[in-house]
Amino acid sequence: MKRMYLYGLAVVLNLAAFGLAPAEDGAKPNIIFCMTDDQGWGDTSYNGHPELKTHNLDAMAAAGIRFDRFFSAHPMCSPTRASCLTGRSPTRYKCMTWGHDLPLREVTIAEAVKQAGYATGHFGKWHVGGIPHATGGTGRGLPESFDPKPRHPGNQGFDEWWSAGNNYDLGYEYIYHNGKQVPPREGDTSDVLMDVALDWIGKQAAAKKPFLAVIWFPSPHGPHQATPEYAAPYGKSKRTADYYGELAGVDHAMGTLRKALRELEIAENTMLWFCSDNGAASPGSTGGLPGGKKWLTEGGTRVPGILEWPARISKSFATTVPACTMDFYPTTLDVLGIKTAGEAGPIDGISLLPIIDGKMAKRPKPIPLVSGMNVRLVDNEYRFQKGRLFRFDEEQKKDVDVTDEKLDDYKRLAEVNKQFLDSVKKDQAAYAFKKPAKGAETK
Repeated sequence: MKRMYLYGLAVVLNLAAFGLAPAEDGAKPNIIFCMTDDQGWGDTSYNGHPELKTHNLDAMAAAGIRFDRFFSAHPMCSPTRASCLTGRSPTRYKCMTWGHDLPLREVTIAEAVKQAGYATGHFGKWHVGGIPHATGGTGRGLPESFDPKPRHPGNQGFDEWWSAGNNYDLGYEYIYHNGKQVPPREGDTSDVLMDVALDWIGKQAAAKKPFLAVIWFPSPHGPHQATPEYAAPYGKSKRTADYYGELAGVDHAMGTLRKALRELEIAENTMLWFCSDNGAASPGSTGGLPGGKKWLTEGGTRVPGILEWPARISKSFATTVPACTMDFYPTTLDVLGIKTAGEAGPIDGISLLPIIDGKMAKRPKPIPLVSGMNVRLVDNEYRFQKGRLFRFDEEQKKDVDVTDEKLDDYKRLAEVNKQFLDSVKKDQAAYAFKKPAKGAETK
């Protein structure tokens, strides 16, 4: 397959030939957020999968920070995606489940970094509104009429977008480039997606423009349709071969990205993140953690998490300090020195710079994972849910009730839970709307 990003690479190499280095020490870092769709905690070989081989993700984890307690903000896709963009719990703006949108009132990470002069691009699955032909629909929560404009990436801070409304597979015809439908391209969906993203990244590198690239893979969401080359090593059954094959395509695309960043001479000062949007869906693996996609449990929310940033992470390590998708936003603002970006309300994530710099042994405040109005607080080794305190036992892979043994921690987290829900209700008031009368015509 022809690699489109070679255009941008050629420009950078020509600049280098004339003595123009692509980046200088102290320059603003490039930022890339990569996320898969329904990849479980156990769906990497570095986390011990017995069949699946993810050599490139393994190499990335070995070169940077491997987050062994990384969580999606919600056990389903749309809310987690919204949390990545805002740093806020999706429940605050009524993005309660899949197909619920991200309202334009919220300030996205793309809008924030533009204040620091960044180019911004979104590539792949979107599923937080505004793009036609989203499988299963969008606007299922807060009506589209609540906002004056469509909620597509172009109205959420992204200069460039090549995006689909929901998940998609081989030959999908409803992909939009800056609002215009484009014909499908041949090849594995992850490879095609990465080609498009790298073409844009190469141009930013050539222009010495710091950039934010959000690359959201449509894989391995069902129905699974892997290309023969990626499915072939896993041929025991078509179902598992297609599932593993889609993940093999993701892994190959991540290898292509890492190689291209080195060739473009921007790898050193690029923050490259990787995670999944929720826990595993069948036939994926949670690595033995209870539950899976749709479940507000460890297996429904704990996902692979990796950060590679050579300029700041000189020695690789693994951490068990909990982190989550809501941390991307405040971490980015901290890195860029942006004190506030005019957020719509409280930020639920924290900056992970202290972890990156090896200065955080415990998370300073709990993570409020949600599903609807149900909350699961992650507080280092503790979990608070449904009015009880648990310690998650990593060996038994289950919640162990310690309410009666740890009354002080129980009371502390019960109060955190109450304050969070009170705060959410205040935020939700900004998104109040009148439902159409029963039987009234709606559009």
